[in-house]
Amino acid sequence: MNEFKYIMQDLYRLYFGVKTTYREILENEEAYYRFKALCRQYMIKQVDKDTTLESHLYHMASDSPEADIYRQIGARVKLSVPTIRKGLLGREQVIFKEEIWKIDDLVAVTPQEKERRMIVLSELQIPKVKLREFVA
Repeated sequence: MNEFKYIMQDLYRLYFGVKTTYREILENEEAYYRFKALCRQYMIKQVDKDTTLESHLYHMASDSPEADIYRQIGARVKLSVPTIRKGLLGREQVIFKEEIWKIDDLVAVTPQEKERRMIVLSELQIPKVKLREFVA
C-alpha cells in the first residue's frame, strides 16, 4: 500500500503521503530542508521517528505542541469522507468525497469520531511560504 507513501513538492507546497514516516522524511535527500529541521527540532521529540504521518495526525490532540506547530505552518490534510448519494432510481450509494481540512478542523474531531465517520487521511500539505516564515 505505497500509494499514500510519497514526498513531493511544487513551487508553492510540500505534499506528504500519510503512510510516510518521520524517519523517511529525515532520510530523504529531496525533502524540503526547513521541514526536516522542524521535524528534527519539534516532531520527533514528541513521537517516535517510525511514526507515520497518518497515525500522528489521526491521534493528535488539539492542545499538543505538534498541533500548534502544524497550525503555525498552515498545514492542511487531504482526506476522504463517506457521503451518501442518491442514484437515479432512488437507491442510496456511499461515495467518498475528498476534502481538505485545516489542522484545527482535524484535531477537533476525536480519533473515535474519525473512526466512526470512516474518515480516511491521504495527504499532508504544507505551504512553503509559511515554513519560511516560521519562528519558534
